Amino acid sequence: MVSPKGGYRKGVRYSWVLNGADGMDLGAAGRFIASMEFEVIDADPAKNEYGHPLRVTARSYHYKLRGRDGTDQWRMHWHPAGRSRVTGPHLHLPPDLKQHRPTGRMTLENAVGWCMESGAAVTTESAEKARQEFALIEAPHRLHRSWT
Repeated sequence: MVSPKGGYRKGVRYSWVLNGADGMDLGAAGRFIASMEFEVIDADPAKNEYGHPLRVTARSYHYKLRGRDGTDQWRMHWHPAGRSRVTGPHLHLPPDLKQHRPTGRMTLENAVGWCMESGAAVTTESAEKARQEFALIEAPHRLHRSWT
């Protein structure tokens, strides 16, 4: 679900939520709950593989895997506008989900990879093949991103 609906315009903040607030059922792995705020911004056409003058940049994200028992297995957050005193990218891991563990920015592909590592089923012939496919999907982003 993307909001606001309609065409995308430069300089407008948009957000998406995966399958609404309940997220996506991953079977034995649990539920993947994900949302992101993003914006369309100018791009250097020489620095992207298709020569486009615009690109999308993330402005915040919230990814988590909730186990079948209802407890969060991990949370990946970045909310620079500040929902808490910690505004940099960080993880929350058991046993202390209140502790903020600093990270670099994480991509949606990172989060999906963590879901696979946590037991989410894949539709490829193997988990290794799925990891290879995700690496190919993420490669252009890693090459052209403006952050490290």
